[in-house]
Amino acid sequence: MEKRVSTGIGGFDAMTDGGFDENSINLIAGGSGAGKTIFAVRFLLEGLKKGEKVLYITFEEKKKDFYENIAKLGWDLEKAEKTGNFIFLEYAPEKVKMMLDEGGGTIESTVLKHGIKRLVIDSITSFSLMFEDELSKRQAILNLFDIIRKWNCTTLLTVQHDPLAKKGKSVDHTEFEADSITLIYYVKSGERRKRFIEVLKMRGTDHSREIHQMLIRKGIQVGAPANVKF
Repeated sequence: MEKRVSTGIGGFDAMTDGGFDENSINLIAGGSGAGKTIFAVRFLLEGLKKGEKVLYITFEEKKKDFYENIAKLGWDLEKAEKTGNFIFLEYAPEKVKMMLDEGGGTIESTVLKHGIKRLVIDSITSFSLMFEDELSKRQAILNLFDIIRKWNCTTLLTVQHDPLAKKGKSVDHTEFEADSITLIYYVKSGERRKRFIEVLKMRGTDHSREIHQMLIRKGIQVGAPANVKF
């Protein structure tokens, strides 16, 4: 039986029989403002809580802005960085492409040197947009996944994808290779928007097949199944 890696989000862990499989690659897909980054950071914080070393790679956000935004939720990752357990890498998508050519490159050196146990790439969409034709994009994603799997860490990739706007369309080429796909819905209800979460697939796991409520208030709360249909 595979060891489970807790996300630190109690309701989500309950949906997934304890979290993600150890050393698996997992997608979190949602539209803008859905809460993908917050979910990913909470996953890393749980690793820090357990004494693990974790790595966050972003293509889009400056470190200063990232720390300020996360601090609003009561999370002090700047302090965690000073201990050496949290590593922040701001990377241009072109550098990841170079990493593939090098078979791992700087990122692999960082993962192996520090013994990284949890990895987040936020978001993989920026990387995939570098490739114009579908064949090149798919091959690059396959190569990226092959490299990540050699690192023996549990990985979470965020994907910019509105599950409602693209109903019936695949998340990306990444979906075929990922061990799990989780969708976050950000739906307007009256004057406000509400969040819901659904595990679309998780290999080898008897996960919840229902859509659950999700709240972001000084952290993330995943509640009971919601009586909604999209």
